Amino acid sequence: MLLASGFIVTTKAGSHAVKLFFQDQRWPDIMNNHDSLPNAGRLIGLLERSLIFILFIAGQPAGIGFLIAAKSVLRFKADREQKDTEYVIIGTLASFGWAMVASWGTLLLLRTVNPLGLPCI
Repeated sequence: MLLASGFIVTTKAGSHAVKLFFQDQRWPDIMNNHDSLPNAGRLIGLLERSLIFILFIAGQPAGIGFLIAAKSVLRFKADREQKDTEYVIIGTLASFGWAMVASWGTLLLLRTVNPLGLPCI
């Protein structure tokens, strides 16, 4: 149950946390970009946070660096405006930060709570 709860907090709650983070800020309105797929940013964030959670639980947090590098290469676009690029970078860092903290918290709980008497991870 802790693992499932941690996954939900990392992924779904992370979407809401990042959305709340941007809600109070005065960021450029790039959400109405007609060149992108509908809800693409939300889906990408969900997948990224899922991968981060899996990497943490598998004991491979160094893999997050490869995820960041891959996203940087794929997101690089020379004709994109600077404000749009900054928005994407800030959103990515907020999402990754949430995922890493939530995953670390889940790992910590898994290591300390042992209600069934099973060996700790």
